[in-house]
Amino acid sequence: MEISETATEVLERAYDAAARFNPAVKIRVFRRKGEIQTGFTDAPEEGDEVVLHEGMILFVAADVGEGLLDTTLEHDHLVMKQV
Repeated sequence: MEISETATEVLERAYDAAARFNPAVKIRVFRRKGEIQTGFTDAPEEGDEVVLHEGMILFVAADVGEGLLDTTLEHDHLVMKQV
């Protein structure tokens, strides 16, 4: 999985904000109803891939798939694009 610059910025903002309340928190990337979602957790779920990206630790669910994690122009919504 690749992560675009704009998706990195979205993830960094969320990561930094959450870390102020819980320094151990990580971001989990997963699919729900066909859309890419994020949430906060202290540990990966079974089957998650642990990804180190730009100083962040991300837990990525297997169903996210391969491609480029990017954002839409509307509301910084994360999407997976085929490359």
